[in-house]
Amino acid sequence: MWTAVLTLVYISSALALPPYRIDKNDGRLDIAPPPVALPDEKKDVYYQHMRLPLSTFVGENKVEYGCSAFPLKADEYIVEYLPLGKRDDTYHITISVCDAPYDDSPVWECINPAHVCKGQKREVMFAWTNGAPGWTLPDYAGVFTGNKSQYIILQVHGRDDISDERAADFAHLRLKIQRTRPQLDAAIGIYSVGGHIPAHVENFTADVACEWNMTTPSPIIAYGLHTHSRGIAQSGYIVRNGEWIEIGRGDPLYPLVLFDVTDRNLWLQPGDIIASRCTYRNTGDTNIPMGFTHLKEMCNLFLHYGVPHESLAETRSLSCSSNAQQSQWEIFDNIPVDASNPSGDTDQARYVKAFHLTHNY
Repeated sequence: MWTAVLTLVYISSALALPPYRIDKNDGRLDIAPPPVALPDEKKDVYYQHMRLPLSTFVGENKVEYGCSAFPLKADEYIVEYLPLGKRDDTYHITISVCDAPYDDSPVWECINPAHVCKGQKREVMFAWTNGAPGWTLPDYAGVFTGNKSQYIILQVHGRDDISDERAADFAHLRLKIQRTRPQLDAAIGIYSVGGHIPAHVENFTADVACEWNMTTPSPIIAYGLHTHSRGIAQSGYIVRNGEWIEIGRGDPLYPLVLFDVTDRNLWLQPGDIIASRCTYRNTGDTNIPMGFTHLKEMCNLFLHYGVPHESLAETRSLSCSSNAQQSQWEIFDNIPVDASNPSGDTDQARYVKAFHLTHNY
């Protein structure tokens, strides 16, 4: 029934939930002052600028995905991800953390997920698609860089129609890094679907769900929705005692935005089920497999939440996956009727207006 293979990551957003503690007498959440103040930026905050040449994606030796490695110090916290410069030369950028990069070259081809890191350990920290804004974490949370020095891998999916003039430039991403520990560590759960999208379908749905089996409540900081060109709607929910609580809905053809929901005071409680649905249209004559290229499809819900630092070890490897041809759970019989309707007063509608977002496809 539930496939519980979770791959956690760390990330954050911008607002300020009340800090919390667990009352050991009855398990209720009580308001508590933050244990530490934010640091003086002049002393405790710095920026790390990462870039990858756009010439990687043009010419005789061009690649589709290019990777480059940068050192990452231990015991620090990423508190902002900011794309810089012109952004329409790339489809998307992903940041991962590894013990060692897959290749020692300054830039290497990494369309194969196994060719990002050396060995099996890879933690995805942030994903961005063309046109989306960057992401600033809330004051109370940060992405822990780990307890030993590692490498951060900048993975860029570049366009192959870059002009000669633009090919001399770079894909840029800047990190803001804080040395002082915030109250909570930001982590990410990735909910994804494999399998394929059948030919000649108008409203094919692919579902994934897993139980939140952590022992303490966790605030949801932000979420992101992502498919490729055949996705027409995507939605995510908390299912608690039979009640469906909407995390978010949207049209996945817009850029992958991390929607800040800290003002909504959404919490994950022990025993909750996180459920997600992608809806597709495929009018072609062939099945479309799930995969990493834009000729294939994806169904990813990125869920970012805060956890106490002492609980990070148990939550840093959480991911949830299913197969589109096998995910027939009874729980989805009661999914809200607008789960495949991206319209309405949604987080995405507000971001589309604020950032002038347009379809990527």
